Amino acid sequence: MVSLICVRHGQSRANERKIFTGQTDVPLSALGERQAERLAEFLLANYRIDAVCSSDLRRAYDTVAPVAAALGIPVRKVPALREICGGAWEEKTAEEIARLFPDDYRLWREDIGECRCTGGESVAEVQARAVAAVRAIVSENEGKTVLIGAHACVLRTLQCFWQHTPLSRMKEIAWVPNASVTQVDYQTDGTWRIVRLGDVSFQQGEVTRISQGF
Repeated sequence: MVSLICVRHGQSRANERKIFTGQTDVPLSALGERQAERLAEFLLANYRIDAVCSSDLRRAYDTVAPVAAALGIPVRKVPALREICGGAWEEKTAEEIARLFPDDYRLWREDIGECRCTGGESVAEVQARAVAAVRAIVSENEGKTVLIGAHACVLRTLQCFWQHTPLSRMKEIAWVPNASVTQVDYQTDGTWRIVRLGDVSFQQGEVTRISQGF
């Protein structure tokens, strides 16, 4: 069995300003840094982590780096775990995107699993690369517990995969909060079992959530 401890990055400065970030490389906010610290305390107290992987975007990397540092192990950067490429949407507010790209943004809001960011990636493309990355991590870490730092859209598409939910129903799946923990076990029979989903019980009330990806 392989246990994947998948965390969404802490609040970023773009989350704080309600700006669509995509693959723009932004740091954590001050709150996000506190969330990452509490996340590390929780993980170190409750799991025996053998390896750490992360999106190469700094908000994800900096969220899991404190755990790796405490354990004295490296963080392996996995670009395939990056957030969706937002194309022309990046660094814009919801209001700006809705005004400039009304049809594409309407699909994002109403049927996200079928959407493509204007000039960027489709959600289906995100899922394909994220699933491939997770399969590779599992194949290389038999019998281990692996911490993975990732992003909201990536984790939402992975939840669809783990639950055998088609992307046409992704709109029914909620975004996980910042600096939350989702544990998924890849079992010896080749199936996936979600053990913990979007857990922020350890965040002492400083919980931040997003709406529509902002």
